[in-house]
Amino acid sequence: MSTKLKKCPYGEQCYRKNPIHFGEFSHPHLDKIYLNGLDPETNNYVIPDELFMSAELIEIQLKLLEKLFPKSGDITGSSSTSSKTKEVDKSRGSGRLDGGNAENLKRSNSPSAGTSVNSSGTSFTDGSKLSKKVKIARNIKDYIPVVLEKGHAAEKLKRAAPYNFFLTAITDSKRTHNEHFTITLQEIFDESLGEVESSVQINFMVEIGWLLGHYYFAGIMGTPLLVLYGDETPELSNISKTHPEVTAVKVNMPTPFSTSHAKVMLLGYTDGSMRVVISTANLYEDDWHNRTQGIWISPKLPALPSDADTTAGESPTSFRQDLMLYLVEYKIAKLQPWIARIRKTDFSSINVFFIGSAPGGFREGSRGYLWGHPRVGELLKKHSTTIDPRVPMICQSSSIGNLGPNIQTWIQHDFLNSLRKHSGPPELTHFPPFKMIYPSFGNVNNSHDGLLGGGCLPYGANTNDKQPWLRGHLFQWCSRERFRSQAMPHIKCYTRMNLEDQSIYWFMLTSANLSKAAWGAFNKNVNIAPCLRIMNYEAGVLFLPRFVTGEETFPLGHARNGIPPFPLPYDVPLTPYAADDKPFLMDYLR
Repeated sequence: MSTKLKKCPYGEQCYRKNPIHFGEFSHPHLDKIYLNGLDPETNNYVIPDELFMSAELIEIQLKLLEKLFPKSGDITGSSSTSSKTKEVDKSRGSGRLDGGNAENLKRSNSPSAGTSVNSSGTSFTDGSKLSKKVKIARNIKDYIPVVLEKGHAAEKLKRAAPYNFFLTAITDSKRTHNEHFTITLQEIFDESLGEVESSVQINFMVEIGWLLGHYYFAGIMGTPLLVLYGDETPELSNISKTHPEVTAVKVNMPTPFSTSHAKVMLLGYTDGSMRVVISTANLYEDDWHNRTQGIWISPKLPALPSDADTTAGESPTSFRQDLMLYLVEYKIAKLQPWIARIRKTDFSSINVFFIGSAPGGFREGSRGYLWGHPRVGELLKKHSTTIDPRVPMICQSSSIGNLGPNIQTWIQHDFLNSLRKHSGPPELTHFPPFKMIYPSFGNVNNSHDGLLGGGCLPYGANTNDKQPWLRGHLFQWCSRERFRSQAMPHIKCYTRMNLEDQSIYWFMLTSANLSKAAWGAFNKNVNIAPCLRIMNYEAGVLFLPRFVTGEETFPLGHARNGIPPFPLPYDVPLTPYAADDKPFLMDYLR
């Protein structure tokens, strides 16, 4: 059928579930189903057999079409296609759902939860193109499923001290909505944390329409936004034509196997201060829906006086220096003003270490290795208390790379050899037990989204079949204490803890999955100097007790000496795989 909208480039494979995408692109397979109307006997849409495997997703997408392009009266399958076509085209012809160029929108104009609407179905001001769109989102709750009261994010961040570590809200787990350490994207933009005047979003997958919708409801639409992205999308490549305040730069990678995988936000405020956010979530709807994600939010970082010494304002963990060095690795000129801003900002309140990975080959320098697992090892060697070699290494990620034919190949030779380090006498003969949390098929099948919940777990049979030894080290995803057992984990974290004395020696939150590409691998040629080869950009934070609490370990489960327990994202003790359990593989969705 004819439409003024461009066809979605993903066609029948479109996985999107946000209104802005459907306001910008047409989907002929959905239009046909929608125009045929509901089956009068079942009162449901009739989905063709060839699309049956995507039926649940299609039903959600059709509900969006109902909201965006409502029909006048009840139209069933026997109605005239031409009349329906005219009606849908008319409702679609009013321009972009996200409003095109809206630089002049002010925070005071953004609707709050429950905002009433005018006759056009919107609460937008006349100065915005959004006011000319027919029957768009009636209020924020039509666009964002979990909306918490505005103005309380700063209070929530204060309560989260000294860790500042959150998990994202889970749409279908209501008990997460009011949990102290739950955060939403709207809260990250909340004015109580500062009035955003510009920002940077570094991420792998960015659904720009969905992101700009969040900017709109936060009242910061039209502020300068720099987006560095890894996954190519047609919307991003042309976004500056309709939103000149948005600059989108595709991060060029040295090889087809490299990924710009980091998730970093830089938020600049009108008072000259800024904030850093490290996340595990991509910037598209599904990742903030029913998936467990980790977020670390820095304190508000004030600007230094203009005459401050160049060494002033560094954190005890050298976070500022490491972040600047990391941003330089992108070799993107648009980042230079932000690097200069960071250099003139007081980072002294930050109590965690920045852990990055950057693509390339690296040799040990005056500061040791700057990236990957060797960097973590050097920090642990300097600052971690002595750890008994029997204390396990617990890893958790949403994907697993090719680790080699046995545990010695890379896990022990490289990864554990770095992460087993501490400030005590080196352990040269024993590696700590290796435990890997990865959802089983049963975990995914019982998730909020059923097998589709495994869409964030891209571990395939081809890789799994090459490393059968891994099966003996796997543990299930279980998060009853945090009400997230049915929210599949896209979070990635690494830690060592002793359940006997209820102590955590350190904890790391990162975008890096368990893979050589993310963490790096040393060359195996003994005739040349060791060289660390890394494929990806990754970013994370390392929590070390001496810097966060002034103690040697974090308390686990209960407060100790007035120090709150570390908020683990999963339950301990870990739940092993049963004899008939198997890891979830992406192949189950094909």
